[in-house]
Order: sequence, then structure tokens, then C-alpha cells
Amino acid sequence: MAQPNRSALRRPAARPHGFTLIELLVVIAVIALLISILLPGLRGAREKGRETVCAANLRIIGIGVASYAAENGDVTCSGSFDPEVAAGRDGPVDRVGWIADQVNGKFSAPNEQRCPSNPALYNQKLRTPFYTDAQARDLVARGYNSNYTQAWFMARSEWRPASNDYNMRRVRATQGPLKLSRLTRVAPAAVPLLADGKISDAERVLGERCVATLTDGPFGGPYGVQKYTDFGPAHGFANKWITQKELAKLRANILFADGHVAVFADRDNDGEFGIDNTVDPPRQRDFGHDVFDGVLSIGRASANAFELE
Repeated sequence: MAQPNRSALRRPAARPHGFTLIELLVVIAVIALLISILLPGLRGAREKGRETVCAANLRIIGIGVASYAAENGDVTCSGSFDPEVAAGRDGPVDRVGWIADQVNGKFSAPNEQRCPSNPALYNQKLRTPFYTDAQARDLVARGYNSNYTQAWFMARSEWRPASNDYNMRRVRATQGPLKLSRLTRVAPAAVPLLADGKISDAERVLGERCVATLTDGPFGGPYGVQKYTDFGPAHGFANKWITQKELAKLRANILFADGHVAVFADRDNDGEFGIDNTVDPPRQRDFGHDVFDGVLSIGRASANAFELE
């Protein structure tokens, strides 16, 4: 009978070969490189999805605005989301203004259809001294809120010379809310109603950043070009930082009077949709002819901010 090989029985089992430190460092470097390549793409895809949701939300609100107009003599709203009655503004936000119109008439739900990309959660007119924190929470809970900013055209239309009032945000100084049938000289597809709001770091509502309720209206005089700086980029990522942790945004969705939504970019990457006032008359730096900025009754911009020319 053959005897077993005792030396073979005593031979220790071979140990598995482990990674060296250099190999581990190489693997870690490769993983880090892959993450650096993939993360921007994933972040961009996620942001593009939010931008699409934002546009869909604005379209739903646009349908609500059209429904309100159909039931109210072609008028797009009852005014702006502005409770400063003592300053000549509209009234309690749960009774007057485009948001009250939509909520009370059950046409749309602006607070549920906010822009998902905008870090600003609330409208600035919910802050103190207009409402206490408790009142603001109640209004938000009942749906009277949005992080979209209303275009001056929608709430005020045009200056009313007979008022002799040059405060373009006051109700009495203007012709009042936009009536669609008045758009005889301007294509409804060029008249903005609502858009992503510019993020405000200076004002807070319930501890959070907010957006302006209404764009400023004519710049330099009652017939000046529209100032749209309260519309703000809320999507994409620009090549600069607004805080240590947050990239500046690049694009904004705008709802127009015909119900369509279009996206516009901050072309000069300065964080706003500004006016070039180094030329006469001033002109938009970022918007082209697709966004009307003149006087509705003449269908173009006036060459003089105080006279129709």
C-alpha cells in the first residue's frame, strides 16, 4: 500500500494575493475620475427634468388663466398678489390677484405648481409687515402662494395718463388687468404673463428666500421699455457662484398670453434679465423680439419714455 507524501500534507495552503497600496490608490483614483465624469451629467439630467416639470406647471396655470378669462369678460386676472392697499395696490391676497383668482375659482393650484428648481419657496408679499408668520403659514396652507413672478402687463396693462400718477405699480395709475381682446397690435404669443422669479436673498418669508410679486413695469417713464429684472434664471448652471454652495442659474421659463411656455437664457451670465441703458432708447440685454417690452396700444416700444413716439 502506498504511503502518503508526508511533506505534501505538511505544506501550508497558499494565501490569496492581496492588493498593494499602489493598486488601491489606482482603483480609488479611477473611481474618483468616473464619479467626476458622471455626476455633472446626472445633475444636469435631473435639473433638465425639473425644468420640464416647471414648464408643465406653467402651462397648467396658463390653462387656468384662460379659463378665468373665459368667465370674466376676457380679463386675465383681478390684479396682482399685493395686499398694500394703503400704497395704492390691490388688496388681501386671498381675495384679489391672480393667485386668488386661480385658487378661489379652482382653475389651478399655484402653490402646488411651483417651480421645483427655484430655491425661493414663497412670494415676497407674504412677509412681515404685510402678514405675520402665523397668517403667512395659513395663507400658504390654503394655497395662496407661488414662486412665479407676475408680469406687469398682466396686472396693469398700460399707463393711464388721466391719473397723473407715475407710480407704475399703483392700481389707479394704470388701465388695470390685461384683457386679451385688447391685444390687437401685439401677438399674444409675445406678451408675458408669468415667469420664474428672481431669487431674493435680502427678503425672507418664514425663514426662506422669496421672489418678487410683480415686475417693475416701464423703465425710465410711463412709456419706457419693460424692466424684467424680477424675472430670474431658475434653471441650469451658470459659470459662477452666488454663494459658496450654490451655482448661479442660467435659464427661466416664461408663460405667454397665448398659453405657450418658452425658455430664455441669461445671455450675458450676470444673474438677471437686465436692460442696456447705455443706448437710447434702452433695450433688453437678454430677451429678443420674442418677449414684447413696449406699449401695448401702439404695438412697439416708444422712442421716448414720456411721450408716445
